[in-house]
Amino acid sequence: MRLAAQPFTDHPGFSVFRYLGDIPLISDAEVEGARRIEERGKRAAKMGKRQAFVVGERVRVTEGAAAGLFGEVVQGGDGKFVLVAFAGINLKIEAWLLGTNAVQDTPIAA
Repeated sequence: MRLAAQPFTDHPGFSVFRYLGDIPLISDAEVEGARRIEERGKRAAKMGKRQAFVVGERVRVTEGAAAGLFGEVVQGGDGKFVLVAFAGINLKIEAWLLGTNAVQDTPIAA
């Protein structure tokens, strides 16, 4: 409440929900359903994205039952599916399930 009342603060803007003149306490269990719906939406958005991989690139399965497995070689793909060699066995995998080991440059927030 004190943060909300300050005219200037480094804290991001927010509001406090009030009900019948009081501030209700909402438990994690009460918002769990909303969190599950949000996660399903994020997953659906990720599933719809196409990814391109370079032939010969080493990839890692990031989602699903095979999460954590590394493919030796990406042999080709169409953006939606990728043909990956796992220990000599070629498997067609949905591209959204794959990631690379490439280090990404991410700006550090000050």
